[in-house]
Amino acid sequence: MNEILANNTTSSNSVENPISDTKNPQVKKEPKEKKKFRFWPQKKWQQTLLIIAMVFLVFLSAIGVVGAYTYKTATQLTTQGRELENQLRSAYEQFSGQNLPAAEAALIDAQNQLQTIQETYQQLSLYNNLPWLKNYYQDGQAGLDAADHGLQAAVVAFKAITPYADILGFEGEESFEGGTAEDRIGLMLQTLEMVVPELDEIEDNLLAVQANLNRIDPSRYPEELRGGQVRSQIIEAKQLLDQTFTIFLDFRPVIEELPSIAGSNEPKKYLILFQNDNELRPTGGFLTAYSIINIEDGKVTPEKSDDIYALDQKFTERITIPESLGRYLTTERFWNLRDMNISPDFKASMDTFFSYYSQVRGEPKDIDGIIAVDTQVLTQLLTILGPVEVPGYGTFSAEIDPRCECPQVVYALSEIITRPTPYLRDDRKGILGPMMQAILHKTYEAPKQYWSDLFTLTWDSIKGRHLQLYFIDETAQLAAENAQAAGRLNAPESGDFIAIIDANLGGAKSNLFTEYSVLQTIEGPINGLLNKTVEITYRNTRKADNCDLEAGELCLNAIAPTWHRLYLPLGSQLVEAQGFTQEPNLYEELDLQVIDGFYKLDPLGVARIRITYQVPYDLDDYHLTIWKQGGVKPFETIIDVNDNQTQLLIDQDTTFRDQF
Repeated sequence: MNEILANNTTSSNSVENPISDTKNPQVKKEPKEKKKFRFWPQKKWQQTLLIIAMVFLVFLSAIGVVGAYTYKTATQLTTQGRELENQLRSAYEQFSGQNLPAAEAALIDAQNQLQTIQETYQQLSLYNNLPWLKNYYQDGQAGLDAADHGLQAAVVAFKAITPYADILGFEGEESFEGGTAEDRIGLMLQTLEMVVPELDEIEDNLLAVQANLNRIDPSRYPEELRGGQVRSQIIEAKQLLDQTFTIFLDFRPVIEELPSIAGSNEPKKYLILFQNDNELRPTGGFLTAYSIINIEDGKVTPEKSDDIYALDQKFTERITIPESLGRYLTTERFWNLRDMNISPDFKASMDTFFSYYSQVRGEPKDIDGIIAVDTQVLTQLLTILGPVEVPGYGTFSAEIDPRCECPQVVYALSEIITRPTPYLRDDRKGILGPMMQAILHKTYEAPKQYWSDLFTLTWDSIKGRHLQLYFIDETAQLAAENAQAAGRLNAPESGDFIAIIDANLGGAKSNLFTEYSVLQTIEGPINGLLNKTVEITYRNTRKADNCDLEAGELCLNAIAPTWHRLYLPLGSQLVEAQGFTQEPNLYEELDLQVIDGFYKLDPLGVARIRITYQVPYDLDDYHLTIWKQGGVKPFETIIDVNDNQTQLLIDQDTTFRDQF
């Protein structure tokens, strides 16, 4: 029995223990089955995960490749863009330096560089086929196309003015080097009609620039990116282009009308009014003297000149003085020609003045227009040209005269025209004509490098309303208005507006020593209204002169009785007015609300006007247009919008914008 059990035990161990197989050759060892690797899993969920992983891997790889490609291209575009910026800066510097050929060459280089940028940008065209991203690619293409047309417009403009480089004071073609300066100006006027086709091409290119920029939607872009403004710069670029296009459209009629205005087609006759801005009046100054000139092919010939009182002596019609003026100018019962520029709108004043001037016996009836200039134009002319000798009257210059701390020409003219004498001085009446002749003669003889300064003076005088034009011909008048040379008081359709208009109704030239500053405080808008306070501070910086007629001294500075008006948006409501000698008057004029008052400014004195009012307002941010009165010296204004202050120097009409 034990033997049987022993045998069973041995047999059992031999099955379970593989070592026993070696002792039993009849038992075969089973080969171990190898585990096979399967790339494609059998289970569905595993297959799905694998597909997702593969797609993600491919996507990441593609992004990496495209990203590297895009980065490389973007880096290349950045480098090329900086080169383009340098070329444009060079063109501007050469133009500022009056080197027209070098400026044009730099622009052509910029065109070639832009073409290189266009070719590089095409390497990113794959984005044009991708949803969402294609919008940004197309915006970039629109910007490049706009730049291309803008450069084309600039090159065409340079080619158009190149023939006139000599006359304009630039280096370039000396197309007008023969003959006198008068001959060269006449030839320039005769050939200006050849510029018209170039104007068509410039306009077409500017339209293309505008169309391309309008394709770009600023709302697609963030306000800021890496600390830099993005959206606002796009908006400003579009606004700048719109302004440039508007300026071009405004000036095109000027270029087309200039030959006619300058007597190229037929002689013209103009009335010159000399406004003494040191005795400030609404259009820029007291009408102290006048002259008649003839102009043919750009050549100016004075016909006659006289002072304004001589003209008024010939004006026999008795017109009741307007109530608005008579309220303060109490020394006059009737309305004289010398006081007819009471509207700050130059055209409105000249419509009135010319209608009565045309009735004066002995005055020409074929006047084509009126040109008004003030002492600042005269002073700047003498600054450029140097002293001018006027036979029979002496030498006039822009140097400061210590007797008044003002330009010598201002003091000398005051001596001739206004100093009282115990005898009749007929010579004082005709000074304007001989002086004009002397200045014109020196202008025509000036070296060509002075011409650029003279053209700049003309443009700056127009912007500052020291030179204003009025034409009988409607087309010429429209051209002057488009060039902002007609002194029109036009408020924008929306936004805030202010025009400060002063009229010195005294006989002294106190505005020569008067300075003023303005503080504008804006709160709101609340319920569609702005609460606004305007505070104007006037200072007279010089002691009084002896203005007693018996003393016979030159009276430049005395009390200035001043008629003051604020022109505000229609619908403005006065809340409070301080600083006037009496309650102000309120009325509407020129489609604006007027606050009309009176104050006096003493020598070495200070006068302060403070007016609080409400303005209807419906814009999302603050827009303000400041209209500058003719003849007024540049003045500072502080604009405080909800405690955010900005200081501006106002030397021309100015537009200001700020966030509430």
